[in-house]
Amino acid sequence: MIEAHFYETYYFCNIVRNVLHDQFSFLRNLDEFYGDGKALYFSEPFPKYSALHYFIEFIVEDIYHEEAFKTDLDERRSMIDRFKNIPSALKDIQPTRLPIESAFKFHGIDFQSFESYLQDMNRSFLEATEDDVYDYINELRISGPYEKLTQQTVDEVFYVLFQNRTLLMVFNEMMADALETNQPTEAPEELASNFTKSGTIKRRNIPKWVKKAVYFRDRGRCVLCNKDLSGTLNLDNQENFDHIVPLARYGLNDVTNIQLLCKECNQHEKRAQSAITSSRYQSWYV
Repeated sequence: MIEAHFYETYYFCNIVRNVLHDQFSFLRNLDEFYGDGKALYFSEPFPKYSALHYFIEFIVEDIYHEEAFKTDLDERRSMIDRFKNIPSALKDIQPTRLPIESAFKFHGIDFQSFESYLQDMNRSFLEATEDDVYDYINELRISGPYEKLTQQTVDEVFYVLFQNRTLLMVFNEMMADALETNQPTEAPEELASNFTKSGTIKRRNIPKWVKKAVYFRDRGRCVLCNKDLSGTLNLDNQENFDHIVPLARYGLNDVTNIQLLCKECNQHEKRAQSAITSSRYQSWYV
């Protein structure tokens, strides 16, 4: 169970969605995620920290880094000067606080403020430089708050996005393309056993925890025809857990690449050997 505070969660969800739906515009950034053989490491079968977790973490880290170094220190010093005779305004504006500090405070994560960090360095905010911001962020990484914030954000974004099967299909198609491009012959020895001779990932038994997660997400119904698979209405309907992007198309053994189908839809999908899901979801109420 996670305790979700939803601080900028949907902001990050939207960024992940935009990147996945406009990959050409972000090719250079995406190559840092799956290029140079990195995609091969996603061949491990059904890790609980899924491929999507890693992708969200990649996006979140990039955004936090960008926001930290987009901080206009000169503008903030100007604000201090303009409002120096209005203490209440300075208290509300808090020009010495970096954006990431607001996130720490919202989540209740203990951290040393940028202003306090500068004081330890015998410097004031009026003397601060971009190098000070860089060193401060690194200190947060070393001391722990940065990692806690990143993990909290990743967990919350994953919680929201895991329910969006269409997005999961787009993500897994991207990963399949990356895996097809990277040659498994170049994989480290410890990963070689994950691949078939043709370079696709070997089929593995789907763990119970994956089946439970997918069954709960898909409400015990076939995502293609909406057939009830709970056994409550019809004992003959058989549940099938299958890959959204087939293994034969370089799909991953990953919880984000599994969906619930009935036997009939699963057999039809396997014949087609194409990535398929639906955007139909059961309403909370009618």
